[in-house]
Amino acid sequence: MPKKGGKKGKGSKVAFSKDADKLAPYGCSGDDIIVTPLGVEATVLGVNEKDGLLWLQWPGKITSPLPTKAKSKADMEKYGYYRKGGWAIIQRSIDSRALQEFNHKFYGAPPPKTAAMKLPTPKPLFEGWAIPAANRPQTANF
Repeated sequence: MPKKGGKKGKGSKVAFSKDADKLAPYGCSGDDIIVTPLGVEATVLGVNEKDGLLWLQWPGKITSPLPTKAKSKADMEKYGYYRKGGWAIIQRSIDSRALQEFNHKFYGAPPPKTAAMKLPTPKPLFEGWAIPAANRPQTANF
């Protein structure tokens, strides 16, 4: 009796383009958040090179295109797909950084990229106020 299934999903990679020119008809850019008719939020992956359809990544890392008849922003909105505002992308970045900090603190994961920068040493107004070099901070930690 032959095996069930076979080679599922192998060799079915789709090439996406995040060029602004190709995404312009849809009124969005790469990594934008799209709200679907059912209220689920999906992330824009890009436009398929072969057929020009907009592809989305759903929660759980599932990818699929928009309906085939949705070829413009007006068509997307007709089917109930809307681009979420820029604030949502900023909030997603803040939430992602907070999760990385949590995982670093409690589970030993690598820390998120830091905003630390070298600051110039301030000149004291009086010599008695000078901070010894050993006690002087070298970076700003936020």
